[in-house]
Amino acid sequence: MGKVFSVNTTLDNMASRTTIENGDNRGFETSDFYLACYLRCIGYTLDDVRRSGPRVVFVFCDQPARKSDLMAFFGNKAEVKPLQFVSAIKDLKALIHNS
Repeated sequence: MGKVFSVNTTLDNMASRTTIENGDNRGFETSDFYLACYLRCIGYTLDDVRRSGPRVVFVFCDQPARKSDLMAFFGNKAEVKPLQFVSAIKDLKALIHNS
């Protein structure tokens, strides 16, 4: 039987990807490319990009509104400027292919 998609399960899995580094400097990690583009558009700071096997992991400075931002993204209620989103896609693709 196939795996069932659930926004709550996705959010729970992503909550476990929040890492604590250097005391209270919190980072949020995701390997979801389009989520990373969305986060860039709404003002999250990209702290690092690294490879984890065949995947690329984007590390962002965490923000208190992350859960609601993720709910907006996965609930198809997020709003960003289209050209800003396209620019974020191009920038992150360049980071992936040039690293």
